[in-house]
Amino acid sequence: MIRLDLAAIGDAAADARSIRREFDESDDTSRQAAAACGHAGLAGTVERFASTWDDRRSGFAENLGKLGGALQGIEQAFTELDRSLATSESGA
Repeated sequence: MIRLDLAAIGDAAADARSIRREFDESDDTSRQAAAACGHAGLAGTVERFASTWDDRRSGFAENLGKLGGALQGIEQAFTELDRSLATSESGA
């Protein structure tokens, strides 16, 4: 017998979407930090980090979107399967 916690899978999908939104909305945070440094050398280091982080953040956000979609699909598929099996058992 297979037991799946569909609520946990749904929660994980929602968490992935929420984290993706955070990544998407934090687009300019690193650059703002660089501007607030007050020291040119430190600001340059933060800027270099920001440019590298932007690429990684974008990739993370994209993958989180894919993960959230996959988890949502899994939850929906097993929910429908569960309903289908319950219907077939009650009609048998």
